[in-house]
Amino acid sequence: MAAMHMVMTGATSGFGADAAGRLAAAGHRLTIGARRPDAVDGGWGAAALPLDLDDFASVDHFAEAIAKGPAIDALILNAGLQTSKLEVGADGFERTFAVNQLAHFRLLHRLLPHLAPGTRVILTGSGTHDPEEKTLVTPPAHANAEWLAYPDRDPTLPKKDQAQAFRAYSASKLANIMTARELAHRRPDLAAMSFDPGYVPWTGLARSSGKIISSLASLILPLTMKRDRKSTIALSGQYLAALAADPAYAEARGDYWSVRNPALVRIAPSALARDDAACAKLWDDCEDLLGLAQTAP
Repeated sequence: MAAMHMVMTGATSGFGADAAGRLAAAGHRLTIGARRPDAVDGGWGAAALPLDLDDFASVDHFAEAIAKGPAIDALILNAGLQTSKLEVGADGFERTFAVNQLAHFRLLHRLLPHLAPGTRVILTGSGTHDPEEKTLVTPPAHANAEWLAYPDRDPTLPKKDQAQAFRAYSASKLANIMTARELAHRRPDLAAMSFDPGYVPWTGLARSSGKIISSLASLILPLTMKRDRKSTIALSGQYLAALAADPAYAEARGDYWSVRNPALVRIAPSALARDDAACAKLWDDCEDLLGLAQTAP
């Protein structure tokens, strides 16, 4: 297999770090965006550039640096955030939606002119996006980008802080999956896909909730979940690396891949995620929120 150039977020911990290590060991070249570039494993031989998804100016600087570098073979948008209550990010939007969706959307949008046919684009979603999964996380009620960016405008907003925060996370993951599907419509020459890693404890996803709550979540939540929805850092890392490099996934066209322990299977996402009109509207609305020039279908 020829060496590929991978650009990746979310590679400093959890299954993202595991995937990055596997890709580097296989001889692929990695350029990793991280808030602390020195946190990237030096043994990988990866290039680490500053990237703070809480700051859109940082996203733009990272995109500019990547655009000037070598051709991109795979863009892996894996970083994620989950909070214990709604927060306002540095750019004025609800923070979970801003980091998980808008920052990654902005990075993707900036890099689209530089993505050659055949480039793989992977967005990490979550089974929590689908109400039919019946997870303990409050599922999305809609994919209205304005309401997700400004929850005070949302008439469906839950009353309790935890439900609000949970839904902000699941809705941001829904948006990631819908973005992958819409990207496949707008750029059918790309291999666009989304990835549900299953429930993976000890990833640091809920780190902003504090060490005690984050640790309890990693210990207790797996006990409440279906056996096939649980995963491990190594298993989800293995599958994310495969999606990025294995020839078997080179023809993806908006596919949603989910870890169903021990397998990786292509399944249908939620009914809302399969709504083509809703996916197109989400894309356009994210462009409007970010002040980006709209890209025609």
